[in-house]
Amino acid sequence: MAFIMLNCVRLAKLGLLIYLLLMPNWVSAEEYGVTIHHAGLVEINSGYQIETEIDYQLSPVAREALEKGVPLAWDIRFEIRRPGFLWTHQIYKQQLRQTLQYHALLKQYEVKTSDQLPEMFLTLSAALNFMSFPRHQAMIDPALIETHQRYLLAVRSRFNRELLPVPLRPFTYIHREWNLSSPWFIWPIQK
Repeated sequence: MAFIMLNCVRLAKLGLLIYLLLMPNWVSAEEYGVTIHHAGLVEINSGYQIETEIDYQLSPVAREALEKGVPLAWDIRFEIRRPGFLWTHQIYKQQLRQTLQYHALLKQYEVKTSDQLPEMFLTLSAALNFMSFPRHQAMIDPALIETHQRYLLAVRSRFNRELLPVPLRPFTYIHREWNLSSPWFIWPIQK
């Protein structure tokens, strides 16, 4: 009888441990994730450029990985769509990658963008603020956007787990604090 009771206690402790490890972080007071606040087309003399504002809030787990030297990357996708009768036509698309990395020897944060030179920052908040306004360098041909047509501008920032070190990747799929992507945000454009 004592043997059965001892095994029941061990199973209960093991069950509690598994529950605590897999339980979502309900008591976290800090919000984290990626939010897109604004996107629009800006007319430049030779065409259009996409302007957007993205808010990056790192979770404690992502911040700890960053401070230990793990680079974090996001793929920002821009699309211009023309709604049709049965389906939507995609008339423009571009992807921009932003990578954030901490250099412990320099005590600085580096932001690399796929189409620009790296920038260095003394604080994490300065680096995240720089990332909030992606410098989208590609000009959009004005011939793509016809007058008196309805268009949709779609923007999404997706956390790229595949660029993380291999041993860390499986945890990012099951741990809630690694959900650092935004859904598609869509704004109407009237020309």
